[in-house]
Amino acid sequence: MRVGGHEQRHESRFPLVHASTSHQTPSSRNRIWMRTLGGAAVICFAIAVAATTAAAAPPAGRAQASSATSTSQQQAAATYNALQQKLYVARHSLYSGSPSNSCGTYSCLWPFTNAVAGTVYLYGAPNGAGYLSDIAARQTGLGHYADPSEVSPTGSAQPPAYQSAVPPPLGPGGATYYDDNGWVGLNLVHAYLLTSNRTYLTLAQNELNFIISGWDTNASDGCPGGVFWENIAGSQRNTTANGAGAALALELDRLAGTTSDLTWATSVYQWVVHCLGTASGLYNDHVNPNGSVNTTIWSYNQGVMVGAGVLLYQVTGNSAYLEQAQQTAAAAVSYFGTGTTLVNQGPAFNAIYFRNLFLLNQVAPNAAYASEAQSFATTMWAQRQAGTGLIDPQYGVNGTAPMVEIYALLAGSSPTP
Repeated sequence: MRVGGHEQRHESRFPLVHASTSHQTPSSRNRIWMRTLGGAAVICFAIAVAATTAAAAPPAGRAQASSATSTSQQQAAATYNALQQKLYVARHSLYSGSPSNSCGTYSCLWPFTNAVAGTVYLYGAPNGAGYLSDIAARQTGLGHYADPSEVSPTGSAQPPAYQSAVPPPLGPGGATYYDDNGWVGLNLVHAYLLTSNRTYLTLAQNELNFIISGWDTNASDGCPGGVFWENIAGSQRNTTANGAGAALALELDRLAGTTSDLTWATSVYQWVVHCLGTASGLYNDHVNPNGSVNTTIWSYNQGVMVGAGVLLYQVTGNSAYLEQAQQTAAAAVSYFGTGTTLVNQGPAFNAIYFRNLFLLNQVAPNAAYASEAQSFATTMWAQRQAGTGLIDPQYGVNGTAPMVEIYALLAGSSPTP
């Protein structure tokens, strides 16, 4: 857990009390076209799962599948409405902090990025065109976290980034985390793919530049290399900051054909495999400066490495990356299952996990991915707070916003890392 007022960032790492339920680069135009096909693939994916569970004749199976997709659409919209009605502060385009929030009046950056992701996924879902203005509002809110004068622990100027809490005058400001900025960058790429607004692409490149500046150059650190977690001296280096950074670099390479982004992403990916990977294909959480490794298994760590592996396969054509992604996904589905172990990861971790499983499904279909996501979605829907519709309200935005994304994915919104 973060100290210094950032416990909300890893709130879902604590067990929750839940009921268990048993190198050629295509043009930007071609990239968006491929994403559109991806959305269709996800719809077919959800339909296949629903038809399998229906165990009925094809016509009845299709009817039930259509009903399941419609239900997910409705759940996504209802969950988003609860988020906006109960936690959104329209005058500043921000969200209220959770009851235990210490980022000030407004949510920490990580929960905010999950609200952004939920909004973008909802826009990308069937019948989501009406949420375009909401994407613009999320970008306005994001601007409140901006730090154009980021400085490294050694005092060197860095590219612009976003603080973990809204800085004065609206908030207290806070430390800067590389994984937070990775989520920001990936959301910006997703928004660009759906809207073609090049401002989002420019901001995403700024985020990658900041993350690249966080590479550990101290050869005496245990397992040298890797991107730091926090922008302070002696920070741990974790799977999420590195996996998200690699995915962001690969997305930008695919859109802009920047060879240096691919080279950097490949190095980061290999560092995680070497320093935090396990024989099973799962990934540990982080390595400390002294080389000791925190071996906790979190769902979002598996997700970012699945996503990075899929992108590396798509960019390079090297099937070894796809095989690694499939190995990790299979091990993760087995490890987390559909009961308490999965539910206790919480919505924020699982949204990142599922989006990357769905990304893998586009190139290597496996009905187990949507089945696991649907199980979690059903469990959380049953536990909504009466009267508000919020999910895990004790965690504020980080309980409800990620569920918007998960329901939108199940409804057919095209996945990105």
